[in-house]
Amino acid sequence: MLQATGVTTAWVLALGVVLAGLAAAFTSMAQRSLESRSSSRVAVQDGCLIVPGGKGLPRVSEVDDPTLLGVRHAWRAPGTTSLPPYVPRDVHGELVSLLHAGMFVLLVGDHLSGARRTAYEAMRAAVPDHTLIAPHPAVDKLRVILDRAKKNSRAVLWLDQLDQYLVPGGLTLSDVRHIVSASRQRAIIATIRPDLLSQVEAAGSAYSSEFGPLVHDARQVWLTRRFSTHELERAQSRTGDPRIKEALQFTADYGLAEYIGASLTLYTHWRSALEAGPHARGALLVRAAVDCRRLGLTRVLGRELLQDLHTAYLADQPRLQHEPLAAAWEWSTQRRVGTLSLLLPRGEGGGAPVDVFPHLVTATQQHEEQRESPPRWVRDDVFAQVLACTTGDEAQTLAWSAHTYGRRPLARRAYQHAVDASIRHHGLADERTLLAQTDFARWLHLTGDFAPAEDIARTVVQARRRQWGAEHPTTLAARHLLAVIMFETGQQDTALAECEAVLVLQSRLLGDDHPDTLHTRFTRDALRGEQEPPHVAVARLHSDLQARINHPELGEHHPATLTTRFTLAVTLWQTGQSRQALDECRTVLQGRRHTLGTHHPHTLDTLNTMATWLGQSGDATQAAAAFTELLALQEHLNDPRLHDTRASLAHWLAQITGPGTA
Repeated sequence: MLQATGVTTAWVLALGVVLAGLAAAFTSMAQRSLESRSSSRVAVQDGCLIVPGGKGLPRVSEVDDPTLLGVRHAWRAPGTTSLPPYVPRDVHGELVSLLHAGMFVLLVGDHLSGARRTAYEAMRAAVPDHTLIAPHPAVDKLRVILDRAKKNSRAVLWLDQLDQYLVPGGLTLSDVRHIVSASRQRAIIATIRPDLLSQVEAAGSAYSSEFGPLVHDARQVWLTRRFSTHELERAQSRTGDPRIKEALQFTADYGLAEYIGASLTLYTHWRSALEAGPHARGALLVRAAVDCRRLGLTRVLGRELLQDLHTAYLADQPRLQHEPLAAAWEWSTQRRVGTLSLLLPRGEGGGAPVDVFPHLVTATQQHEEQRESPPRWVRDDVFAQVLACTTGDEAQTLAWSAHTYGRRPLARRAYQHAVDASIRHHGLADERTLLAQTDFARWLHLTGDFAPAEDIARTVVQARRRQWGAEHPTTLAARHLLAVIMFETGQQDTALAECEAVLVLQSRLLGDDHPDTLHTRFTRDALRGEQEPPHVAVARLHSDLQARINHPELGEHHPATLTTRFTLAVTLWQTGQSRQALDECRTVLQGRRHTLGTHHPHTLDTLNTMATWLGQSGDATQAAAAFTELLALQEHLNDPRLHDTRASLAHWLAQITGPGTA
């Protein structure tokens, strides 16, 4: 039949062969296209950030860990996340607007300026639903990745350290314009250091002709290493995170992001060298500097002092390699993170004194607290060496540091050193000597060593009488202290009479509302004891408290005001007004924690009083909780009263669960 229509069998066969060939060709082309797209997809995914557990390019909102994009890890603190909360920079709003408008944004900032975190947070705020394309700087895959960015309708291209992409075969001006100019649904965020940007922009450089126009095409936003006043104010509102709170103490010398970003790296590097390796001597020089700071020495540290101190630690580590001293100094002062080193020279030349990066001190303190209870303090021989080279003021700081750790013999030695140093340099009658003696007498009184306290206080009174006269304010303050100490040694009538005489003079010369007058009136009332009817004492103390709160030089949180409030609480308790007494005691405890610190003796006394009253008012559970807190603080300080606290805690635990538990 085909033949009848003029179609030959040969023609049909030939047509079949042709159609079969075309089908095979189209099939091959389709297969190659699929393979090409698959290969491109693999190349993109292999060359870009993929979040853990993800199967493709993530949306911006899915990247909830900034460290995946190069943000530095911070040290972990109890109750915190891996990174501190973000402190918005002044440029944050500008960055958000530019990214939202689909611009090429170049964030220019020094190393450790916080550029990555700032870029990350702005991107999250501006384009959370965009696809994030964050390529690794591998040129062999970059072209495929850039093509993907051009085709994606809603994407943001992340180019951290832009200079890594400015290489032959890398990013071009044409790429940038193709990505951001066709639609406002695509944006580019890049970072670069100022020195590298200068190299790119410098006329005649290897970069300028090819990449200069590219960086000029960007909207450049500059980020400073130091935080502005407004940025620091925002940081203050985030001091619930201990890392921000710590960094804010050192903003005179370091940027906030710089301090937090460098701390973990520097501390880890130093601790590793302490344990093993070829830099044991260098690590011990740093340890000597850290211990000087833990003792309270704040001045820059001479190299000779640290060299002398570190030999005490060398004897404890005989098996470690001890490199030459010159190599140890080179290692300890070598820049490791940006411009920061473990020991930071403060001057020119190889013999310049040094400072120590502050986080090494706080981290060491925390390490010792976690490892031992009470925490291990500085070695006694190191304390003695440091004390020998201190001024009188520095010695007093060392004395209080020793007292805080329960090292009373060392504290007494340091207070005596402060007095001796002042006499040696300034003379017996100098005001600085009298102040050092006054502080020593107060400390002796605080620790219950009343006899020498009275001798020193009496010496100060006599010196001030000779120098200023009996009615001078400084003489009256010295007489007030002597009266307090005399009362403790059993001379109650004489002490009360002296206190009355001082109060009369202060009222006449200074006024009834002067802090010295109010303080002496409080002391006089305390010495009177039960001579005053309770209801009269309560009314008077309420009046005194209000006067101190309203006083322009005192206020609600002044230690003198808190002392008056505590006396009111005690009087209320003694008159049976337990609920009001506990309310006042809680207020005092909160105020003393804020003003004096958690570990101050007055703060601990207040906590002990509140715990006792809670138990006596029938709340054994709250009493046990308060005594548990007190015990932990006293163990930290090696407080000699912790045995009494343990007994009290056991008593109230027994009231809760029965005698067998305690």
